[in-house]
Amino acid sequence: MLRAAIHPLRPENAGKLAWWFGAIGAVSGELLVIQRTLTVEPEFKSSVAVDTLMTIGALAGRAGVATSAVRYYERRGLLVADVRQSGQRRYRPETLRRLVFIGMLQDAGLSLDDIEGVLTAASKQEWKAIGVERLTALTAEIERLQRAREYLEGALLCRFDHPLTECRVMGEEIDRRLEVAT
Repeated sequence: MLRAAIHPLRPENAGKLAWWFGAIGAVSGELLVIQRTLTVEPEFKSSVAVDTLMTIGALAGRAGVATSAVRYYERRGLLVADVRQSGQRRYRPETLRRLVFIGMLQDAGLSLDDIEGVLTAASKQEWKAIGVERLTALTAEIERLQRAREYLEGALLCRFDHPLTECRVMGEEIDRRLEVAT
């Protein structure tokens, strides 16, 4: 067992402070002299291994985003730096997974507000409602894109010089849209 040097203190409540430090003390005058001990525990493991923490640059690099995006997500409350070491943000692997998940949701077309809703959902019904809403919008967008593809394919198959004035397929579509508009 290692022993620390005797350290004088002036506590408000000497008995409680001595108990808090886990030491036995003796009061002499107004000074409380506490003899502290340090116990070496070779099997003790910290809750976070230092080598698993990532800097903001490493986190951003692994997730494929800019460091400014990570800072922005922090300001929005989507991410939180797990630890600060010497004033620098450090992140756990779980935060990297959260950042990649945010990217996946963005790839699916969710707004940051919707992503926040998914991340903070209190129940599966809440986040699934957001997913269903986005899926409905994606379905409508896919249908619109398929129609656009058909129009473009039709224009490219036209034998005439210009699809606006000489192509029967494009002319019919123009007429159909004019009827709907009136």
